[in-house]
Formats: sequence, C-alpha cells, structure tokens
Amino acid sequence: MRLHAGRKTIALIGAVVTALLVGSGADVATADPTEPAFAPQSIVWPTETDGYVLGGVACGTATCPAEVLATHNGGKTWSAAGRTHNGLAKSGEPGLTSLQFANAKFGWAYDPYLEATKDGGKTWTQVPLPGGEAKVLNLLAAPDGTYLVTSGCEIGTGICDDRPLKVWRAPAGKSSGWKQLDIPVAADDHVAMDAEGSTVYFLAAPFVGPGRLSTIRNGAVRPTSTVTCADAEDATMTDLATNGPGRVYVLCMANFGRGHSDKTLLVSGDGGRTFRYDAIPGGLGLAGQLSVGPDGAVMLSTLTASLVYNRPTLSKAWRIDQEWLENSEHIHDLVQQSGTTAWIVERDAAYTQNTQLWVSHDAGASWQQTTLVPA
Repeated sequence: MRLHAGRKTIALIGAVVTALLVGSGADVATADPTEPAFAPQSIVWPTETDGYVLGGVACGTATCPAEVLATHNGGKTWSAAGRTHNGLAKSGEPGLTSLQFANAKFGWAYDPYLEATKDGGKTWTQVPLPGGEAKVLNLLAAPDGTYLVTSGCEIGTGICDDRPLKVWRAPAGKSSGWKQLDIPVAADDHVAMDAEGSTVYFLAAPFVGPGRLSTIRNGAVRPTSTVTCADAEDATMTDLATNGPGRVYVLCMANFGRGHSDKTLLVSGDGGRTFRYDAIPGGLGLAGQLSVGPDGAVMLSTLTASLVYNRPTLSKAWRIDQEWLENSEHIHDLVQQSGTTAWIVERDAAYTQNTQLWVSHDAGASWQQTTLVPA
C-alpha cells in the first residue's frame, strides 16, 4: 500500500507563482522556546504507523544538514532519526526539498541531489546520478523499484530546451543498478508518477494539451493511451494517482488565472485506456497535488487559494474547509496516512523558517496545526 502523494509532480506552474504564495506566518512553538523551531519541508507515510518528515532548524547563513524525524506509532510520538549530507534548499541556493520511502526502512531524500537510507533515516548515503546527469527532478519509490526523472542541465540553470529529460529505474531496495527506460520526456514536460503494486503509471504532458500515459510493469514500458482533459486546448494536467488495480486518476485544470481555475478529475477503471470526467465545483485556487486513499477518498490541494478540496469515500459531493488557513500560503506534500487522517505542509523552507504541519483527523473536513517535538 502506497499512501504518499508528496511531491510526485514537477509543478511547472508552481515554479512561476511560488514567490507570490509564500507568507510570513506565525512562529512555531517548540518544547524549549530558546531553541530554533524545526521547519518541516516534506512528509511521507509508507505505512499507517511509520511516518517520516524532512526538515531542519535555522543555521544562520551557514548550510547545515537537513534532519529527518520519524514516528513508528502513527504519529503519537516523534524522534530524530538522522541527518542527511545535504541541507534544505534555501532561497536562491540548491538543497533537498523532498522525501519518499518505499517501506519503513528504505527511502530517499532528493531534488536536486539524491540521498538514500536503508535503516529508516538513521544514516544516509549520497548517490551519484545515473548517466552523469546533473539533477533530480522527480522520484517515485515504488514497491518494485525506484523511478527517477533527471535533467542534464546544471543545477541553477533552469530548463535546457535542447536536452530532453531521462527516466531511470533501480531495483527495489537498491541505490545502484540504474537502467534507462524508453520513455520520451521533453525538457519542459510536466511529469507525474504513481504505483499500485508492480504497476507504475507515468504521465508526461506539455504545459497545455494532451498527455502521454505509459504503464510500466517490472521495468517493462507499455504505452497505454493519450490523456485529454475536458478543455483539451486550454487545460493542463497537474497530478496523477492510483489506488488499486487499473484505477487511475488525473487532475486537470483549465481557464486558469487570477487565482481561479476550472478543475476536473479524470477517473479510469481500465488502466488509463478510457476516462470518466468529474467536474470539481468551486473555482478558487489553481489545481496542485492529488491524493487518493485506498478506500477511494479523494483530496486535492490548490495553489494561490490555500484550499484542500476533498470527496469522501462513496460520496459524489465535494467539500472545502475554507477556515483553516490564511489565503495565499503555499501548501504542498498532501498525503493521506489512513482513511481518516491526512497531512499537508504550509510554506516552503527555502523561503522561510516558519513552515508548519497541518493534520486532518476527519478525512479533510477540518484541519489543525500540529507541532513535531522530538522525544
């Protein structure tokens, strides 16, 4: 079971508006007010009881290693697991931004660098990128292996239009043995991945227009279909998720601008060959990340409006809690821990130390701030 939505997507539109989304916010309380606050950056739940958070504390102008906190009792208590070699991304400087775990022990910290752990975050190893590539753009820790999207453009140089992205796979539990997959990805394509067992769904799409959905089984690529949003010529795809055999979900938005967009959820029960179009009511916010629980509960985060839309299991009605967060805060790393509990990170540690975790214990109906204090 894979419950992490996290940063599965390369959100090209997010890169354009991030600077406008970050707010100052309030200080986060800690056990000792004389100590700097732990700033969460990325959260993942490989199981309902095992959770990990990538973050850190302020180090002045110096770059300090990022820290990983862990819980093995469903979030009742947290402890410091270990530190990575690279620090968190800072404004204008490269650094780690994302975290994924394939299971309770094996995980990755990445973007643009790459580090791996095999002992639940206690120790980390810097991993050289395959093929001499320069940076990691996206990663999926799937049950059958790790899937990596890389760029040959040097860190800090942005998109190189003449250099397509490359897709790689390493065997499960391994940080070596990478093999390049035959999946064409343009330099400016938006990429989203998710896995159900040994099946990986890989979506590559331009900024607007139809996307290309490939199915990967045990490293073998099987092109599946062309995915088209409801407003084909004016829509972009922001994320993809799966929650069962043949169950594929794609999040689209069209007519976007000034903090509004028309959002549509594409739902397939045959592995992406055909889709049903479900319009999502409410125009506030640009569509961001998508998370679908094993029981079918759907959540999606938005840019610019700082809202989480959710549709409970077996329900056709969408709901939004509009009171939980001030407008225009950047929210990311939406992840469902269980059928009732979900988490999201507010703000980005690259721009402020005042990042914050929010948690919902009622399947997204309401959200509350929570502070991680290592035991």
